[in-house]
Amino acid sequence: MDTVRAIPDSEAPTIVNGMPSEAAPKPVHGLRWRVHGRYLARGSEKVVPRGVTYGPFPANARGEPFPEPGVAAADFRLMREAGIDAIRTYFVPPEWVVAAAEEAGIGMLIDVPWAKHLCFLDGARARRDAREAVRTAARLGARFGNIIGYSVGNEIPTDVVRWHGADRVSRFIASLADAVRQSDPFGLVTYANFPPTEYLDLPFLDFATFNVYLHDLETFRRYLLRLQNLVGERPVLLGELGMDSLRHGEAGQAAFLAGHLREAALDGIAGTFVFSWSDLWHTGGHTIDDWKFGITRADRSPKPSFEAMASVAVDRPERLLTSRPRVSVVVCSYNGAATLAQCLESLGRLRYPDYEVILVDDGSTDGTPAIAARFPDIVTIRQDNKGLSEARNVGLRAATGEIIAYTDSDCFADPDWLTHLVHQFEVTGADAVGGPNLSPDDGWLAACVAASPGQPTHVLESDQVAEHIPGCNMAYRRGPLEAINGFDPQFLRAGDDVDVCWRLQQSGRWISFAPGAFVWHHRRQSPKAYLRQQEGYGEAEALLRFKHPEKFNGRGAWKWRGVLYGASLRGLQTRESLIYRGTFGTGLFQCLYAAPTSHWAMIPTTLEWHLAALVVAINAFAWRPAGWIAAAMIGLSVLVAVLQAVQAKLPRRFSGPVARATVAALCYLQPLVRSFAHYRARLSTYRSIAIHPADACTGWRCPWQFFAGTASYWGEAWGERPEVVTRTADALREAKWGVTLDTGWSDWDVEIFGHPWTCVRVTSVQEEHGSGRRLIRLRYRLRPTWLGWVTLVAVAATLAMAAVVRPVEAAVLAVAAVVAILWVAGRGGRLATRIRDAFDRQARGLGLVPCDESPRPDAS
Repeated sequence: MDTVRAIPDSEAPTIVNGMPSEAAPKPVHGLRWRVHGRYLARGSEKVVPRGVTYGPFPANARGEPFPEPGVAAADFRLMREAGIDAIRTYFVPPEWVVAAAEEAGIGMLIDVPWAKHLCFLDGARARRDAREAVRTAARLGARFGNIIGYSVGNEIPTDVVRWHGADRVSRFIASLADAVRQSDPFGLVTYANFPPTEYLDLPFLDFATFNVYLHDLETFRRYLLRLQNLVGERPVLLGELGMDSLRHGEAGQAAFLAGHLREAALDGIAGTFVFSWSDLWHTGGHTIDDWKFGITRADRSPKPSFEAMASVAVDRPERLLTSRPRVSVVVCSYNGAATLAQCLESLGRLRYPDYEVILVDDGSTDGTPAIAARFPDIVTIRQDNKGLSEARNVGLRAATGEIIAYTDSDCFADPDWLTHLVHQFEVTGADAVGGPNLSPDDGWLAACVAASPGQPTHVLESDQVAEHIPGCNMAYRRGPLEAINGFDPQFLRAGDDVDVCWRLQQSGRWISFAPGAFVWHHRRQSPKAYLRQQEGYGEAEALLRFKHPEKFNGRGAWKWRGVLYGASLRGLQTRESLIYRGTFGTGLFQCLYAAPTSHWAMIPTTLEWHLAALVVAINAFAWRPAGWIAAAMIGLSVLVAVLQAVQAKLPRRFSGPVARATVAALCYLQPLVRSFAHYRARLSTYRSIAIHPADACTGWRCPWQFFAGTASYWGEAWGERPEVVTRTADALREAKWGVTLDTGWSDWDVEIFGHPWTCVRVTSVQEEHGSGRRLIRLRYRLRPTWLGWVTLVAVAATLAMAAVVRPVEAAVLAVAAVVAILWVAGRGGRLATRIRDAFDRQARGLGLVPCDESPRPDAS
């Protein structure tokens, strides 16, 4: 994702989608919106939209799903009284609506409607219409400056996503995003997702939008943390949140909005849209009367929730904190003059009422003292060079705050950094809180370094509990930090943050994480500086292994309980992630469980592997083929580095062959440099430690499938998709068929075994065609059972061996094997036909009418 060097804002070039703003076509009115780290901005100003959804309404005199112009203008004036500065529309607005909103100072998030409720990837026309719809919206929005962005989709049904496959749906959404950028190159693109499909991988979006309806405040807060961790470095907007005042009362709705909007602001959400502006809501061809989600009534008279929104619509989120303890910000610098001024300037702009900044100059020999002298309000302590840990302890002893926050001189902070840290302390009672560190736009080489392995990052055991927080963005309560005697001075360059986190946890304390409390962190600006950093990390690992042997395996690699987050590489991914979908794909929270890094695939990158290759190469003097084996070993190491570079997350404008080659080179060198430093430090200070061998296992599956068929059923009364599946499964069980139902982890609904060699997997999807009409579709796939796979492998191995000694007999056996396979496949096809007949019978019993979509397999 594209970011900008945001501080100082007055000097920052505005970069959108990789191009400077001065090259952008000027809109008719105002500045364009852009991404600014985890927030949005206009020009140099960070902006957090406080919005409502607007419509759809009964058609006006022009046939548009919007109010008459006079009513819309009055709506916009009333919105501004409540501090509302943005709306989200569910139809592409006519030009007069956009102009009126801009005149009133109202930003617009345009949701582009298309036939997402159908199986849209099965028809070229549906795809074509969707692309044309987003182009039309973009051509309109390109002329205005108040367009926050374009939502190219809204809540694609979960069973439709499962039917098509998450990857295909993601690629189609990407094509819609490309269509927007072709018509409005500088417009921001999003997709309005929701919890049942939170697993969709959409890295091409400029910001993430989620519709979240969770009434319990604590559950809502935890889910906001999850969303921010899920999307990484991009902003997260809430596209919908709200409560029905018809069922919960107007006072209950007001209390709900006040609490939830306050929580969203303090957790660092980049914008919110309350559903909805008015109780007048028109959809599906008629007005909805049994829901009252508006903050105004149908006649536009304000409800108590209108006043509740006004009470939390503040520009400075620290005003929403219930307590504001004093915070001491400690910056330790050793020859950090290149970035120190930017760091201190950003800390001077923090929007928090009670804090101090302490700079510890750890014996710098560059221009650090002169820069420090330019900031008289900052407490500066100069000492001889004693190392990073001791410098942090000096800052701790000089601090006067209840909370001690640490950052580095090569970082600069978001203005609300301290507010989000303090809020996490406030609501969790944690003893330490950390936040993410984002990469500013420092050019293509720095982007390559940022994507390479070994960057400072956080390790999370859950969305709220951290195992490790990096030293560039961490904060501690004074008492617990002093109780463990602060930082260990033996860590001179790195590793002190890891050690203090582990010691804090060992003392019975715990660490939390605030994803909205971010700092920008300049990565190393050259490969040489990056490798020097990794050398320091290797030395620190050796010290940590001595001090915390239980945290390392026998090979000396980390044993984290949690998951490492961040944009930098964590190794090579060779397995697919798992999605928990719920039975029949109906789960309300369908979570993605990312596959762990394949440790076995990373073995060729290790220093030990290269030493083994060296030994083999030496043996080439006595046995010439050993040279080729050694070359193959090094070639495999290079291949793994290249594959890592292919998987690296680079900004779009830097994702070219030169950048990928640079990342590959860094991926190759990094583990060698880091391991060499680790062993060098370890051997120079060796002592006996406990060995904890690590064991791992990997799995493999083959996706080959023999047979597939489809069927569909039309209904206009009743009969839902899960009922058809469950009734058929029950009937087949009664007939002594082997039936396995989806337990929530599969992309199929039911697996049916008719004989030992094959099984049939059935997947279903339901298309809603309005007014109670629906089309239920089934997909059948014939697959070998495990016994079938084992038999196939055994036969193939036997034929291969026989072909060596008796080729004629092997050929005869091969023909017989092919005939047997065809017979098994034919029998499986006939069983599939009987299974389809069973579905037909149950569907008819539910009042559904079978529709032929494809020829049935031969049942003879």
